[in-house]
Amino acid sequence: METLDTLFKSFEMGLRMPKAVKPKEYLKSSGLDYTDLRIGFNSGQFHHNVSQELKDNYEALGVIQKSNAGVSKEGMTAYTVFGRYSVVFPLMNQKNEVVNLFAIRFDMETQQAEYLNSEGIYPNYPPPLTKRLYIVPTVLDCASLLQSKILENRDSVMALHNAELLPQHLEAIKTLHELEEIIIIKN
Repeated sequence: METLDTLFKSFEMGLRMPKAVKPKEYLKSSGLDYTDLRIGFNSGQFHHNVSQELKDNYEALGVIQKSNAGVSKEGMTAYTVFGRYSVVFPLMNQKNEVVNLFAIRFDMETQQAEYLNSEGIYPNYPPPLTKRLYIVPTVLDCASLLQSKILENRDSVMALHNAELLPQHLEAIKTLHELEEIIIIKN
């Protein structure tokens, strides 16, 4: 069974492909370096030319949904794809597994950002020895802060979920027994 972790790794490879010019340009204009951060590109094609079993698995993960759109051949099924043509960031659980995706559909008149579900933390759960924790409103803010290289040895950062503090954020904070300072950055 394919997991979100495996699917995200394919998105990471997709961003490194020569054809992925527009997502690379978007990231560059946003000041983000995909060689320094875990970022992928979802072209929306990952479910093409795969078995029905794998499509069913993708549907169970929530990354595709059956659609009523027209199809080119009799017997085919149309699907709507989560985060089609977007840059994608992974949200992690406590075991450091990808359990959620954050997608930015950058090639639209108005950019759209969406989460696959409400699980996980970006970029991951802070290490237990964290002394100073930065909490930022968005995944992009978090990626920018990570990329800035200003975090010191026992600093960590985590993004809120649509600027909302969820139970997993509180759980993560409670595990930081050496925490001395929380810095909340607002837009």
